[in-house]
Amino acid sequence: MIKEFLKYLRDLPKSIYFNYRCLPFVQAKKLPVRVKYDTKFGILDKNSICINGTCKRSMITLGYRGGKFISVNRGYISVSEGRLVFNGTCNLGEGFGIAVEGGELSFGENFYANRNLMIECQKKISFGKDVLLGWNVSVRDTDGHSINGRSFKEKIEVKNHVWIASDVTVLKGSFITEDSVIACKSTVCGLKMHKEKCLAGGTPAKVIKENVEWTE
Repeated sequence: MIKEFLKYLRDLPKSIYFNYRCLPFVQAKKLPVRVKYDTKFGILDKNSICINGTCKRSMITLGYRGGKFISVNRGYISVSEGRLVFNGTCNLGEGFGIAVEGGELSFGENFYANRNLMIECQKKISFGKDVLLGWNVSVRDTDGHSINGRSFKEKIEVKNHVWIASDVTVLKGSFITEDSVIACKSTVCGLKMHKEKCLAGGTPAKVIKENVEWTE
């Protein structure tokens, strides 16, 4: 308990700054977001984060937990001319990188990501509740550069109770249905799933099995 208390004190200055910078005062004073001490901040617009529902201390943790056998870098977060929305408890593991640039990124209740999650949001990315992500997952709703004749920004939607396994890349325009699983090392390139409880995998990913059941 003493060790955990010392860690909390270590993280307190950065957590205080982040909460009061990004949240309305009435929420910030409850310190609902705990930020690991070595997390790097990019642009943090004032009041750029929204927490829906009841706020509780440390209900959202940035830069904690994850598989110890996975190498990790410092966490990073930037929210510029966009919004980051939390709809309940959330953990982003060590080495996460979040860049919201003019878009809206939302996490549902009970979201968990293992180490080295990378998200780039310029349009809209939404995760439902009870979503589980493995290590080294990348989610991007933008190509970063435009190509003549095609859109380079399209929303991504991940429904409730989805497991995205390790080393998966999810790209713009993808829609992942409820209770589904994305297999390890897959690349989801605008896949629009129609049935729930499916296993998708490969590069580019496609549905390879239906009526899948999974538990945490």
